[in-house]
This record gives sequence, structure tokens and C-alpha cells, in this order.
Amino acid sequence: MNAAISRYLPEFPAAPVGAQPAAPETFDDPWAGLARAPHRAASPSEAAPADLRVAEALLREIVQPLPVPRPAAAQPAAEAFAPIRFAPLRPEAPAPEAGPAPLQPAFKSEPRRDAKRETPEERAALLAAAEERGRQQGLAEAREEAEIARRQADEAAELRLEAARRHWSAAEAEALADGFSAALRALDATLSDRIARLLAPVLTDALRRQAMAELSGALARLLGQPQAANVRVSGPEDLLAALAARLGPLADTVSFTPSQTAEVQVSADQTVIDTQLGAWTRLIAAAVAEI
Repeated sequence: MNAAISRYLPEFPAAPVGAQPAAPETFDDPWAGLARAPHRAASPSEAAPADLRVAEALLREIVQPLPVPRPAAAQPAAEAFAPIRFAPLRPEAPAPEAGPAPLQPAFKSEPRRDAKRETPEERAALLAAAEERGRQQGLAEAREEAEIARRQADEAAELRLEAARRHWSAAEAEALADGFSAALRALDATLSDRIARLLAPVLTDALRRQAMAELSGALARLLGQPQAANVRVSGPEDLLAALAARLGPLADTVSFTPSQTAEVQVSADQTVIDTQLGAWTRLIAAAVAEI
């Protein structure tokens, strides 16, 4: 190696070849004589070609001769030769492995521009605009929340109103049914009372007519006998007039005596005929009072 370097650097001497140690004598080995043959040192010109090539490659990598400047003027002999400078040994970078191509962005962004410095007025305007946007956004959200709350309140109110209407309808239907039944009962009682009061005089008149018919028949039978008895009739004046009209010519033989009683009484000697109209009138009045 030193011999190869000395070819390029004369001041770098070749390394001296040291003395070879004597091989021990071996009588059993047939090749021992050859091993004891003297070896001479190889000259620099006989160095291995591989070593020379390796040394030259290293020197080319290490030694980089500087360019010789043009002589502008006469220089001293000491400065005619520039010293040899050694560059630091740089390791060879491994070759990059072939990999997938890097992805390119779908949209190319515009080159970044330097931000313009804002003035206080512009900053205040930006802040005011941001506040206005925030206020408008807050108002929109508040309106939306208020609308949702209103719809929910309306739905709840409708549900409550529907439930109240159902309860009211049920209660009113029950009250109306009770009231209708009570009204029918009251109407029945009222109609019965009025009808009874209206029918009482009619019934009384009917009883009177029936009584007069029966009484006139009885008097006609009495007066038709061969020996007529002395007949006396007493009672209300209107009934006596009705009885006289019914008797016709026979009324001349009857003595009519008006009285304040409600009954018509006929007496002929020992015979007494009573119409019993007072009893019938009292029965009708009691029936009307019970109604």
C-alpha cells in the first residue's frame, strides 16, 4: 500500500520490509525445505495490481488538487507551489430505492401572499363585523329555539284542551241526563197537578148531572104514584133550578127550598133521598191534593 502511495507522493517513503523470522526445522515434512527457502521482498513495481487499483481509487477520492492560478506577476520560488489540501472523507450516500411516486394534490393552492398589516380602523371594522355576524347567528338560533318551544307549547295546550273537553263533555252529559230526568219528573208532577185541578170541576159537574138524573128519576117515580106524597126538595139554588127543569110539569107538585148546603135532599113523608154530592166532591179534592 505504501509503495502505491509513494508513486503519487514522493515525500511519502515506502515502508521498509522487515526481516522474516526463521522457520523451525521440520524433518518429517517433505515440504519443509521449500518453506525454508529465502523470500525476497517484492519491489514496488511488483505490487499486486488489485492493491494498486484500490490505492489509486482511495487517492482520487481523498486528494483533490487545487486549480493552479495564472501567474499575474513574478512570485517568490517559495510561493510557486501551492500546498496540497486534503478534503474530509465523505461516506457515499446509498442510492435511493425506487418507490411509488408521491401523491400530487388535486387542487393547487395559490402562492401564499404576505399578509398586509392591518390598521386600527380596519381591525375595529373586522371586530364589528365579527360581532354582528355572531349577534345575527345568536338571534337566528334564539328564534329557532323560540319557534320550537312555541310549537311544543301549542301541542301541549291542544292536548290539555282536548283532555279538558273530554272531561267537560262527560260531566255535562251526566249533569244533562240528571237534569233531564228531573225536568221530566217535575213536568209530570206539574202536568198531573194542573190536569187534576182542571178536571176537578168537570168531574164535579159530571157528578152533579148524574146525581140530578138519578134524583129526577126518583122524584118522577114518587110523583107518579096514585097517592102522591108531599115532596120537599132542599139544596143549592142552581141545582134546584136544574132539577125543576128536568121534572117539567111535575115540578108544580114539588116544594123547592133553597139552602146553603152542597147536597140536594128530597123528603117525601118517611122517605129521604140524599145525593151525596159533598162526599164525592171531598173525594175528588183529596185526590187532587195527593197529586
